[in-house]
Amino acid sequence: MTKTQHHVIYVPGILDDIYHAQGLAVAGWRFHGVHGHLHEMPWKGQEGYNPKLERLLALIDRYADQGHHVSLVGASAGAGAVINAYIERADKITGLVYVCGKINGPETVGQRIYTENPAFKTSLELLQANLMRLTSKDKAKMTSFYSPGDHSVPHTATIIPGVREQQLPAMGHGRSIVYSLTLGARRLLAPLKAQAAKPL
Repeated sequence: MTKTQHHVIYVPGILDDIYHAQGLAVAGWRFHGVHGHLHEMPWKGQEGYNPKLERLLALIDRYADQGHHVSLVGASAGAGAVINAYIERADKITGLVYVCGKINGPETVGQRIYTENPAFKTSLELLQANLMRLTSKDKAKMTSFYSPGDHSVPHTATIIPGVREQQLPAMGHGRSIVYSLTLGARRLLAPLKAQAAKPL
């Protein structure tokens, strides 16, 4: 019988086509007792959002259908992607964490960002509808990490009422994410490991 493993899928935000090194940090999560996987959408380009979401769902299915625990981590724009995926696969996800996640205020995003990353706009629009579908049970599986020093995605943009929050050191957007993936990884993964220890 195959031993149950804990797979944590990480979805980065904008510029995931450039900052591939995040994958090295995520691979290092094995030292914290989980199997980390970087899943780039990617955001840039003209491919529609639905095929990108389907690939993420297929990855979730691959591990969940093998009987493993599956958790999701999303950073910045990736937060909406993992929440949208969670709505589709809530019965297969043990826990979800997002870091400096762009949740609220889609109208505050610059047009240039949407033009270069149209899938991000679609994801954020879908997220607004999916937020209404989250139940108290769903929210109990979720944790938001935010930084008071993040001016790109301020605290107010990360809030989902009913989702517990943890404050990161007061650093900027990118540095907060890098910190969470590396020096802060143990803290980041702690709520996911706790959730995986509970029944779905």
